[in-house]
Amino acid sequence: MFAIVEIKGHQYKVQNGQIITTEKIEEEPGKEIEIKNVLLLYDGKELKIGKPYLEINIKAKILRHFKGQKIIDFKYTPKKRYRRKRGHRQQLTELQIFL
Repeated sequence: MFAIVEIKGHQYKVQNGQIITTEKIEEEPGKEIEIKNVLLLYDGKELKIGKPYLEINIKAKILRHFKGQKIIDFKYTPKKRYRRKRGHRQQLTELQIFL
C-alpha cells in the first residue's frame, strides 16, 4: 500500500509508517496533521488516481524540526575584484506517515 501526496509543492511517494523530510510546517512537534493533497492511492488491489486530487486525507505526525545542510552560494568575476559569498540552511520538518 502506498500513496503519492503533495506537501508544500513537492510530491512524495509514501507508505504506512515511513518517515519523510519536508520543508518546515508551522506546527508543534508531536501534533498530528492531515495531508489533503493526495494524488494517487494504491491499496494492493485497486489503483485510485485523482483529478487532480482524491477526496482522501492521510494523517501524519510531526516528529521534529531541524535545519538542513549548509549551502554556499559564491559568485566570482575574475580580474574585477568581485566576490560574493552567502550561506543558507533550510528549515525542515520530519514527518511520520499513517495510511
